[in-house]
Amino acid sequence: MSEILLDSQAFFHNLTFISHHLKKHSKSTKLALVLKDNAYGHGLEQIATLAREFGVEDVFVKTHYEAKIVQDFFGSITILYGAPQEPLAPHMAIAINNKEMLHSLPPGTKVELKVNAGMNRNGISPSELEEYIALITHRGLELFGVFSHNGYGDEVGEDFALGCENFCAIKDEVARMCADLGIALPRFHTLNSSGTLRSTHIDDDLVRVGIAAYGYLESDATPHIARQLKPVASLWADRISRKILPRGAKIGYGGKSVLESESVVSTYDVGYGDGFYRVNERKTLHTASGERILPRTSMDCFSCVSDAPRICVFDDALALAREFDTISYEVLTRLSPFIKRTIVRDKGE
Repeated sequence: MSEILLDSQAFFHNLTFISHHLKKHSKSTKLALVLKDNAYGHGLEQIATLAREFGVEDVFVKTHYEAKIVQDFFGSITILYGAPQEPLAPHMAIAINNKEMLHSLPPGTKVELKVNAGMNRNGISPSELEEYIALITHRGLELFGVFSHNGYGDEVGEDFALGCENFCAIKDEVARMCADLGIALPRFHTLNSSGTLRSTHIDDDLVRVGIAAYGYLESDATPHIARQLKPVASLWADRISRKILPRGAKIGYGGKSVLESESVVSTYDVGYGDGFYRVNERKTLHTASGERILPRTSMDCFSCVSDAPRICVFDDALALAREFDTISYEVLTRLSPFIKRTIVRDKGE
């Protein structure tokens, strides 16, 4: 059956590269890993296993469901979305974007308050900080973190620097409020992969590394860095059937692929039902070894002129992303969780 292979050495290479950057440009900033959305499609448990081996201690997941899957792997787990339906474990925290959630949490719950520093997506207004921190204290909750998301790390221009300046002002204001209330200072973080790797001075407590850990950085601001990262995941498909077909034979739905000569045509067990894209006659896409994926792709399979019993559909998501006018994130997170994920310890295996 189809399979996603995870190159452990590529993953460790990426984390080592990012760690060296942090050591060079910060005093004590920690590397935290983003594991949301099934570890960007790579497999939550598999990537958690590798991250723990590397020494990662702090992670971010999408939901409480994901948090429970990796609860034994890490010392600190923050849930980014949704209200938990049961009390959180002591090493878990929940991100706060609205006041209603604060009223639903039991005393003692760790919370990370998200503040809008200019992206204008999620997070409370900086003008609401005092009200929220007072409510957190009154409810007996623990202010574990205050964070934002600088959405301009990939862009050339002034917006990234402005977002950093806004977050510095937020940190100063929070520090003043905590001193007034007599509560501990929370941890602070705002930088994602691109923001981290373009910064030459980082003074937050941690950075939230996502896509760069998996081998990609589609950033206009740091194109030279992207070339130093290694994709972790490759998608493989197994042969379902093999046919020798004559010149002029039509392949698949609508017969949109017509053979120019007698050829061996095989079908392979990956289709759009597996989260792969539906390749039609207006798209030109090739496997990692160069065979064209013949239109039209079916729900459960695709065809190509090949006699290989197993074929690498892609080992770099960027080519697929460019053909479908999207980004590597979407290619990877679309992949079905039902596809087997296997950690490869040595490429010779």
